[in-house]
Amino acid sequence: MNSAKVDFEDEQAEIVNIVKSKERRIEGFGDEARWSKFNEDLACRVVKQFLKRHLPQHVRLVGPNVYIEGLPTELDLLLVTENAIPAAFTNAYRDNEVRFMIDVKSHRSMNREDSSELSSEFEALQEHCKEMTYAFLTILETSNLAGEGVSNRIAALNQILAPRGKAFCLAESEPQEVIPGQWWQFVHHALAIVST
Repeated sequence: MNSAKVDFEDEQAEIVNIVKSKERRIEGFGDEARWSKFNEDLACRVVKQFLKRHLPQHVRLVGPNVYIEGLPTELDLLLVTENAIPAAFTNAYRDNEVRFMIDVKSHRSMNREDSSELSSEFEALQEHCKEMTYAFLTILETSNLAGEGVSNRIAALNQILAPRGKAFCLAESEPQEVIPGQWWQFVHHALAIVST
């Protein structure tokens, strides 16, 4: 873990700017869906690069495209124990080696249907990994969806994910405004989990 003083607001703005500048979108041509995997991979790699700076030596950050043995669900990032190794020929870790799961989205406009689907996904994860905690991190969230603000949707998502999950959003996409304190809260949430 880097002991130098960190300006989390600057880091948060840098993460948002990197993702925004490198993501691929071709408006009006129907190609956005084709670029979604690229954009999600980009967001995961950026988050991984920045989060690694804050982690203690006894955990490793793995991903993107990782699994937990016994689950068919592809996961974005996992914090695993220091000596964890994936099963032979896979990127699947034993659930007792996983400390924390992170679901990363590059760009999202969360609606009620998404919330319901997400709730079902996490219920399945909870059933298999009874002690696992997780975070849902969105880099850019579309604002004013159905008259709701981003902060209201984050609060609603936190109700779905509670008690073992928590949602964070780094910025609103239109207009692009960083949501103060979200990266700091996310990093400290992850550190609290791995230090127990």
